[in-house]
Amino acid sequence: MNRNSRPAITPVAIVGAGPGDPDLMTVKGLRRLMGADVVVYDKLVSDQILDLIPTGASRIFAGKQARNHHMPQEDINSLLVRLARSGRRVVRLKGGDPFVFGRGGEEALHLAAENIPFEIVPGITSSAACTAYAGIPLTHRGLAHSVRFITGHLAKEGSLDLDWDGLADPETTLVVYMGLTNLETICDQLIR
Repeated sequence: MNRNSRPAITPVAIVGAGPGDPDLMTVKGLRRLMGADVVVYDKLVSDQILDLIPTGASRIFAGKQARNHHMPQEDINSLLVRLARSGRRVVRLKGGDPFVFGRGGEEALHLAAENIPFEIVPGITSSAACTAYAGIPLTHRGLAHSVRFITGHLAKEGSLDLDWDGLADPETTLVVYMGLTNLETICDQLIR
């Protein structure tokens, strides 16, 4: 490589780690993880999954939880670009599925805007895993003909301005992600 050339950019792998059980991580996700030079991971990735990261790979914690962001989203986006341009094989490891309330879409858009190649490796979302393990189907003929996923968390201060009547449909399974902070409001509105 001469001094004017840049390292080749390997596509950033935005990988869903699933709900925490390593046996539920996809084969492709595990392959990407095992080939990583650097892994940028979130708080929702289990210790058992983190134990699968190769010994020589760098780990960068970018964890977030309600009102406590270790690293703002804009910084995560910039970090992914910087790491990719350094020629390293980057895995962005996210709990569940990166496109179900995981900001994977925002990260993919930022990478695309910066001309960084990327791939999405879906993961099993927590709602599918938890309900299946509990023996509760998300859909069931004659009982639930559809399923809706909503967030119970607001990005900014305000009210949960949702179609409560539509959400209370008895033939639709309702899955609320990040709803603990507003649980009382959610329950009150659905019961009305």
